[in-house]
Amino acid sequence: MPVQTKKKDFIYFPDGCQVGVKRPGDGTYFDVGAISTATTGVMNWDENVFETANAGKLEKQIRNMTIASDFTLINLDPEGVEKLSNGIISRVITAGTPVVAIDNQVISTGNWADRMPVDVNVIETGANALKDSASTLVVASVTASVSGVLAADDDYFLFQDSNSPSGWSIFFDTTGTATVALSEDITIAFTSITPVASTTLYAGTSTLVLVAYAIRFTHTDSNGKIRQLEIFSSEINSGGFAFNFKGANEDGVEEMPLSLTGKIDTDRTDNRQLMAWTVEAGAA
Repeated sequence: MPVQTKKKDFIYFPDGCQVGVKRPGDGTYFDVGAISTATTGVMNWDENVFETANAGKLEKQIRNMTIASDFTLINLDPEGVEKLSNGIISRVITAGTPVVAIDNQVISTGNWADRMPVDVNVIETGANALKDSASTLVVASVTASVSGVLAADDDYFLFQDSNSPSGWSIFFDTTGTATVALSEDITIAFTSITPVASTTLYAGTSTLVLVAYAIRFTHTDSNGKIRQLEIFSSEINSGGFAFNFKGANEDGVEEMPLSLTGKIDTDRTDNRQLMAWTVEAGAA
């Protein structure tokens, strides 16, 4: 059987790609890292076909052009997750440096009992909860509303507790020197603490207008030539952000399957408003 064509310069073997996201105001694309599936980019549109009563069908009109894309993220870098969220998720970085502006914690009557552990909550004023990184939690004072200042390791005891947000809990001894009563409120005042460095993602609002971003899939071959799909304005679809914890009996890694919809960016040149598919000469 003879060869029917010799045109095969643009055949591509599977080799994955880099996924980049660029929000408005970002100078460059951010590499979101490892993924575990293929990436897709499928163009869609609505069709309008009108059949006349006496002249057959008119030319087909299309409108509402979009491009559907999906991939499964496994590099769950909080910065990348935030950038992919269209403004749904915000990121707060807690540095491992001393914090001195800490709210007092008030443990009201009825919220503690004799030798009952109570979580110590270390809240940075106007900000987020902190987890202490030190081997010993230092407090400025622990004061009961009637009995006054309580003594450490006598009227109250601090101990490390991995289930507490701060990493510490406290219990009170009503038989200590101060004989603090169950009817009293107790206030914990803090000095500075050095928190464990962390990144926290927050989400949740009654309504939100999404901020579209550009997304780019780039494959680079062994000769440095690229094949690239760039979607100029895309939005995440509902159901994509999965914050899961697989069981020890499961295979694989934690995954976040994401799907996006690219839409027309009317600020761009007409007929170039949805996407760009670039193939550099010599790529194969």
